[in-house]
Amino acid sequence: MKLSWTTGLFLPLIAATVGCNGPAFPERDGRAFLEGRGYPAEVVDAVVLRKPLQHDQIVRFSKCRSPDVRFLVGSNPTLKPEEIELFIDDSNDYARSGTARNTNLTPAQMKKLFDDSSHTVYAALAGNSAVPTSMLMRLHKERNPGLLWFAMNPNCPPEIVEEINKSSDNLAKHWLQIMQQRKKR
Repeated sequence: MKLSWTTGLFLPLIAATVGCNGPAFPERDGRAFLEGRGYPAEVVDAVVLRKPLQHDQIVRFSKCRSPDVRFLVGSNPTLKPEEIELFIDDSNDYARSGTARNTNLTPAQMKKLFDDSSHTVYAALAGNSAVPTSMLMRLHKERNPGLLWFAMNPNCPPEIVEEINKSSDNLAKHWLQIMQQRKKR
């Protein structure tokens, strides 16, 4: 069978997307991974709902094959700074982006994630409510992850809020409204 040039052009694209399940959904995929390996329901729930875990579980999950599980555990705000260190240098930028969302980061850990080469990581840091305003402003000016990421931060600096409101970025404006409504509750 002879393939046309257009088929040859699109076949690799189709092949690359066949296994794609859509956007990242660590809660669903991490749960499925852990359940598929027979973890008890209370451990799976602790991982997915970011509840306290035992130190030996944290260490084990830092070496887990699933980046979704590493994302979830790395983002768990009950982790101590020394436990966060297990996730901060992960080889997978998606897993590191979970760590960038952790509200228990030390200033040194925030700096390391600020300097990360992956947009996925420093964009996640822009949405972290524990990051000080001064670092958020530097992140905006020096790394420019995009207004959307700041809009999702309940502590978005007023200067960036003003910029979002003046922009044509409707998605960022929408998220800014959502976050402002949540603050009123």
